[in-house]
Amino acid sequence: MKRRQFVKSTAIFTTGALVFSETEIHASISKKESDVLDLKPLVNSKDKISINGFVRDFETLQPITNAKMNVSVKRNRFFPTYRELNSKNGSYTINSGFTNSGKISEKLEIKIIADGYKTYIGYLYLTKNGCNLHSSEWDYNPKFNPEYCPKNNKSFDETTSKFNFHLIKE
Repeated sequence: MKRRQFVKSTAIFTTGALVFSETEIHASISKKESDVLDLKPLVNSKDKISINGFVRDFETLQPITNAKMNVSVKRNRFFPTYRELNSKNGSYTINSGFTNSGKISEKLEIKIIADGYKTYIGYLYLTKNGCNLHSSEWDYNPKFNPEYCPKNNKSFDETTSKFNFHLIKE
C-alpha cells in the first residue's frame, strides 16, 4: 500500500513539474538562451514557415539589444502556447509549421519590451503562403511604412519570411 501511494505521489509531482515548470526541464534547450523560438506542432508537419529579422529603432533603424519578446499562439481551445526570448543582438527567428489535418493559418500575439521604448503588442498571421501583419501595426506606429511589411519567399513545402519590428521611443 505504501509503495502504491509513493508511485502515485511521484507521478503527480512529475506531471506537475513538467506542466508548470518555468525552467523547461523536459529535455529541451531553454528558449531564454537563444534567439530562436520553436513553435512547430508536435505532430509531423508538411508545410513549414520561418520568420526572421531584427527588433529595430524606428528612427535610426539600428537593432535594439536586450529586447524581450513574448510570443503567444493558440492552437487549440484549451492550451495556448507561450514562448519567450531575450534578444541579445536584436535578432529573432520564429519557426513554425502546419499540421496535415488542414489547419492552414495561425495567429501569433507578439509582445516586445525594451528599455526606453513603447511596449509593442501586435499580431502576425502565418499561412502556407507566408506571414502577414494585422492592422494593429498602424495603431502602434501611425507612420509605419508599408514597405516594412513581411517579405515572403516560398519554396516547395517551406516558406521563409523576413520582417523587422520597428519600435518607437517613449
